[in-house]
Amino acid sequence: MNHRRSIFWMRRDLRAHDNVALHAALSTSDQVVCVFVYDRTILDDLPRQDRRVAFIHASIGEAAANIAALGGKLLTLEGDPRRVIPEFAQRIGAERVFANDDYEPAARRRDEAIAQALADDGRALLLSKDQVLLHKEEVLSQSGTPYTRFTPYYNAWLRELGRDQRILGDYDPAPFKRRLDASVPGPSNIPLAQLGFDEVDLESLSLYPGTRGGRRVLDEFVGKVDDYMALRNVMALPATSGLDIHLRFGTLSIREIFRELGKRKDVQDASLAGWIREVCWREFFAQLMYHVPRVANGPYLQKYARLDWVGGEAGERLLDAWKNAATGYPIVDAAMTQLNSTGAMHNRARLIAGSFLVKILGVDWRQGEAYFALKLNDYDHANNNGNWQWVASTGADAQPPYRIFNPSSQSKTYDPDATYIKHWLPRLAGIEPRHLHEPARRGQPIPDYPAPIVDYGAGVEACKRRYGVAR
Repeated sequence: MNHRRSIFWMRRDLRAHDNVALHAALSTSDQVVCVFVYDRTILDDLPRQDRRVAFIHASIGEAAANIAALGGKLLTLEGDPRRVIPEFAQRIGAERVFANDDYEPAARRRDEAIAQALADDGRALLLSKDQVLLHKEEVLSQSGTPYTRFTPYYNAWLRELGRDQRILGDYDPAPFKRRLDASVPGPSNIPLAQLGFDEVDLESLSLYPGTRGGRRVLDEFVGKVDDYMALRNVMALPATSGLDIHLRFGTLSIREIFRELGKRKDVQDASLAGWIREVCWREFFAQLMYHVPRVANGPYLQKYARLDWVGGEAGERLLDAWKNAATGYPIVDAAMTQLNSTGAMHNRARLIAGSFLVKILGVDWRQGEAYFALKLNDYDHANNNGNWQWVASTGADAQPPYRIFNPSSQSKTYDPDATYIKHWLPRLAGIEPRHLHEPARRGQPIPDYPAPIVDYGAGVEACKRRYGVAR
């Protein structure tokens, strides 16, 4: 066994630059072999045309080229990492495996199994913080317990960031590039077809993979961040950051994003502060799932564990109509069409569509969470779960049960000219916006469009009964 040879295992950190685990491996080893594993336990359940797999595949190609430019090599393997990683470490005589930490229950179980298999063979798995700025026990209340309300967490999170500028440090691999080991034979990427997937035209979906793509999106956001708070809820405009998928797959580090935004002279700008607050929600949900892993499968507020959701054939009919953009509520159907067509959905639309499924149709929020998990390009378990539980009023610091998003008023406020609706539902292009906001008041059905599948008022009353809300 070579005690100075290590493995860097790339996971949801698809980049060579500013990668904490890669830097840790290089700075403490004589030789570092880089590897990525196409995880068959995940891939085998996905459709042949999967945008996320195509994005990952293209990002791996760029990361491999960047590592090669430094003098190393990124090996790609295929299989169950719980078997592949320990076997590979034994085969090449590596004592340590470096990877960046993952906080979701399934990932933690995987890492625990791998750590045990390595330890049984005299080796070690070493995990670093990379996908978030602060993690685990770094933001706790004065009593040493995790925060379950967002605003106190946010204030403590900001204080911690202010105390230590090293949190935003740049982990440059270049000074250690001579330690990259390119001697192990194997492919730097596996063809998509061999993995069982079809090519996807990512650019037509405005998906730009890799670090190069992430920096392109970041540059665009820097140019429009001044208008973020004013325009982020305007559904017809691309006014949000667009960085979600790059944060999800780590093609760009969260530290690089903050450093770039920090170069602005007006870093205290309200719009920038508003975006930073949204990023903090991502970290809040990540730490919540880490500390309270049961939220992965059920409500944080256990008093809502047995709500009488609409089930059976009636529930399936409502869920299918929602999935297939056939609810008769144009703003909801436009949102679901965007999701089904592109794998993206405007942030405001996510709230409207989610609230409609749970609070008006009465369908269990976990059904919506599972569908978003299947469709979203930027799917992140903790963030998806946290947002669905927020909408469903079952989560930590969620909206109260009596807060119900009215699709008509939301449509009027955030898509007043029905531009978003007509873009995603072009067959409604000739209908007046007021009739798209409130189709039930039109007096006659909209041609080639379903009637509302439920009465909004009746849905609200059923929701109040379901949650036991008096008001």
